[in-house]
Amino acid sequence: MNLSQNLNVQLSQKLVLSHEMLQSLEIIQLPVLELKEKIEQEVMENPALEIVEKDDSRKEYSQKERDMDDEVFDERDRFFCEINNNTYSSYKNNSDDEDDSKRMFLEGAVSLKEGLHDKLRWQLQLSKMTPEQKEIGETIISYVDANGFFKEDLMALFPDNTDEALEVLENIQMFDPPGIATADVREALLYQLESLPEDEVNETAYEIVRDYFHLVLERKDIQLAKAMGISIEEIKKAFVYLTQFELYPGRAYDNSANNYIVPDAIVYMKDGELQVEINNEVLPELTISEYMEKMAKEAKERRAKDEKNKFILEKVASARKFIEIIRNRNNSLFKVILAIVQAQKDFFRRGSKYLVPLIMKDIAEEVGLAESTISRLTSSKYIQTEWGIHELKYFFTNAIKKKDGDVQSSESVREMIKEIIEENVGKKISDQKIADILQMRGIRIARRTVAKYRNILNILPSAKRNI
Repeated sequence: MNLSQNLNVQLSQKLVLSHEMLQSLEIIQLPVLELKEKIEQEVMENPALEIVEKDDSRKEYSQKERDMDDEVFDERDRFFCEINNNTYSSYKNNSDDEDDSKRMFLEGAVSLKEGLHDKLRWQLQLSKMTPEQKEIGETIISYVDANGFFKEDLMALFPDNTDEALEVLENIQMFDPPGIATADVREALLYQLESLPEDEVNETAYEIVRDYFHLVLERKDIQLAKAMGISIEEIKKAFVYLTQFELYPGRAYDNSANNYIVPDAIVYMKDGELQVEINNEVLPELTISEYMEKMAKEAKERRAKDEKNKFILEKVASARKFIEIIRNRNNSLFKVILAIVQAQKDFFRRGSKYLVPLIMKDIAEEVGLAESTISRLTSSKYIQTEWGIHELKYFFTNAIKKKDGDVQSSESVREMIKEIIEENVGKKISDQKIADILQMRGIRIARRTVAKYRNILNILPSAKRNI
């Protein structure tokens, strides 16, 4: 055997993100309450950052602000905001044992476990996908719901690169937890079963999920046994076997018990015009410490910089960057919400039935940002409207063609289906009948699509609806 050593030079491309860029990507994804916590944490860690204290002259105005909050937020939201403010106050008075005890209690009372999207993004970054594929993966992950399902239409989300998006989705479906990013319970079970070694798969259970899952949902065990030509006892054993699998892959990472929705913006009518206000009342105003800024100026003038001077310069620079990132996040969010309001103005004036088809690419082009940035900015953000509080992603809907060649948003079609069912209370109106009614209104839609939308609305089939 001949052994030899060689020196080779290889060129490769790698995506390297600076600390500032990583921090910016993290912050634009945070909803208002989590951003508040992030700001308070940064103030604790960086002595160059200070929160601007409100003087006594603002007391009267603050009372007015609180009165407005009473109209906008419910009691639970405001109570949680007050808890967060008290938490920060206890940090400033850490010499007081009672305040320290309160702070320790509050820190322990709301402890968040690792979120589903965080886990998926961590695995995405560790994968061997290209930077472009990871960008697609970020968008796909943002659409995975709390149950762990991905129910969006890839063609609508990625019209220009659907095939590559499908490849990325299939890679994500190999992430942990098993069955993640599948379309529904049946697909999640099938994926978990097909991932097992052949000798560990219960063939009866696999056949039930693959071919007869509709009978399982309808609890027609006798009909299921007849269709498969096996006994009820074998059916029961198969069901026992299936209990070891997770029906909803994302629920183990569900933090909803700790989530409190506070809208990031408010949209309302004033003098016949739509008005948009970013909810900055929850967020503290930041500034650079005058003392640290003065010391940084003196440190710059010194030629030889010791560790103390380097520390001061580093912290002041970091504080400036952090304030700039927060400002850019708020400005970008405001632009995105304005663009959404402009695109969906009929909804804000008249309600859900008037949503129009809208994709992230449209908003990205309007505000001059990348689609991935739009996806991050709209993730877990909510706005208060006259028609309730809605997540920003609620306003991105697929298009359904009408007879005249025009298009209708899928969300507005769902509202129509809901209205048709409500108008026919006491009648067992079938999915096909609903499709026929919509056809008469100029909306071409298949019976199976009606069934899909009805399931999204949590409305039972006609045979099971209470009359």
